[in-house]
Amino acid sequence: MEFGNDKEKYLHKLEPFKAEHLILLVGGNPLPNAVAGKLLVAPEGKITLVHSKGTAEVARKLCGWFSKQKVEFREVEESDSHSIVEGLKAVLDTSSAQKVGLHYTGGTKAMSVHTYRALERWADEKGKKAVFSYLDARSLEMVFDPVEGEVKPSRIYIGRALEIKLKDLMELHGWKLQCDPTRDPLLPNTARVLAEVCGEDDGLKEWKKWIDEQLICKCRREDKEDWKNDKELAQVRLTPCDGHLYKVFESLREELGIPAEEQSDFGLDHGDFRGKSFCRWLHGTWLEHRVLDTMRELAKPLGLHEYAQNIETEGVQFEVDVVALRGYQLFALSCSTDEKKSSLKLKLFEAYVRARQLGGDEARVALVCCSDNPEKIEKEMRRDITGGGSIRVFGRQHLANLNEHIKGWIQSEIP
Repeated sequence: MEFGNDKEKYLHKLEPFKAEHLILLVGGNPLPNAVAGKLLVAPEGKITLVHSKGTAEVARKLCGWFSKQKVEFREVEESDSHSIVEGLKAVLDTSSAQKVGLHYTGGTKAMSVHTYRALERWADEKGKKAVFSYLDARSLEMVFDPVEGEVKPSRIYIGRALEIKLKDLMELHGWKLQCDPTRDPLLPNTARVLAEVCGEDDGLKEWKKWIDEQLICKCRREDKEDWKNDKELAQVRLTPCDGHLYKVFESLREELGIPAEEQSDFGLDHGDFRGKSFCRWLHGTWLEHRVLDTMRELAKPLGLHEYAQNIETEGVQFEVDVVALRGYQLFALSCSTDEKKSSLKLKLFEAYVRARQLGGDEARVALVCCSDNPEKIEKEMRRDITGGGSIRVFGRQHLANLNEHIKGWIQSEIP
């Protein structure tokens, strides 16, 4: 089911399930509750965050997210049935709501079971209405348990009912961006041509040979640990080559605005794009910018409301190169021009861990690389990682038509 443009229709379907008082069980990931709290509370309604000592900080961040709602906290012992029941009873005894909702995607199993039963009993005794819900991460549906003789639960797709910004998603986890991420790809046309060339049988070999003989040889320090400084790099001249790479350098000259008469060596100083940043682009980040350009082109047809690269956070090492958001679902892509399987698997694993931490079970993760056997990497990662079905690997054979392959992947992950 694709959301399309009729957002109001799906929001209207949620109206009968909105509660005057919504109880959220707080777990380690704030995203499910952030979504539920925005969608399932009636106007002027109240939210109670039931949390353990260990998730108190998550509850505090959620409170900031619900800035326009009245929010209260209730701490319980996460595995103590008496503490859970008494805590919920204290919450309900002070509630004047006629309809109370319990969203139990988060929290421990004990919290879910005992709060569910306690609310059920309270609603029966007081003649109130209780609404129970959870968020299905696979289908992106809000699921409401059957009531009043119903047999099947009600399922409402909410995949794009709430658009979460990258900045807001970061703040929900207490992460701060060091700087604005990159939204516009650098040298997108050359990145596209380079991807096409590296997808050819000998293209990647020729490119890596040029990198070793020109870029590394002339631009790295003697210890090979870092690039020379920008002043030194301003004096460097790189010599292009023919063969498969001819069209790469033709595109590069055109995008950099190098005059037609300068058809031989070229420098690394081109306005704002110079020195180390140019070296890093040539050495490998061109692939990140190719992927970013792909997400830019796919944004409208796939409903991606945000996409970004170069995401640097304070205090947390972010191992994802490009991200895109569709509603509240995160698509995270790691990029590498490496061909070594062990290095690629490690990079993908790091991206997977960080993406799931940020985007929850709804997050989908892909690796874009130069491997000749991406299927083997994907198979092994899916075997070794719980929830690895959300992983995709694109290799050298996918680079020439990366747009179509990534589009197909995202479409396959849209319920």
